Amino acid sequence: MRKPELTITLTAILLLPAYSVALAEVEGITGGKQLQAAAEARARTVKTDELNKEIATTPDLVLIDVRMPSEIAKMGGAIDAPQNSNIPRGWLEHRVTNVARDKDVPIVVYCGAGIRSPMAAVTLEDMGYTNVRDYPEGFIGWRRANLPVKAPQSE
Repeated sequence: MRKPELTITLTAILLLPAYSVALAEVEGITGGKQLQAAAEARARTVKTDELNKEIATTPDLVLIDVRMPSEIAKMGGAIDAPQNSNIPRGWLEHRVTNVARDKDVPIVVYCGAGIRSPMAAVTLEDMGYTNVRDYPEGFIGWRRANLPVKAPQSE
């Protein structure tokens, strides 16, 4: 049986090089960390209780999960709401008009824990959508609040 301390230490040692590379700064390049901070400062947000009420009272709300389908499966599902659509972050600009046909429709974007959703919200604003908010607590926050979760679809 492995000791928890050893497992945590080995995991940290194995992940540290990848984490360091991902956060490497390059002179003259705006990195992901800076883009993330700028998007978080710019995006309007919605809290869990507000989103839960809005799902119940705003049928034209467009709720967009920007996680990959594999993440949805690994994390155990998505927010259970009729307005929920999955558009992975990499496809957002190309597919959003399939679900948001009016520039003024209320849109809320979320991911697992608020890493990609602020950048998705800012992208939608840059595209011309006027009523976009980020749900920074993400699926993890929704699940922690014991709110309805839709099981992932089997492929």
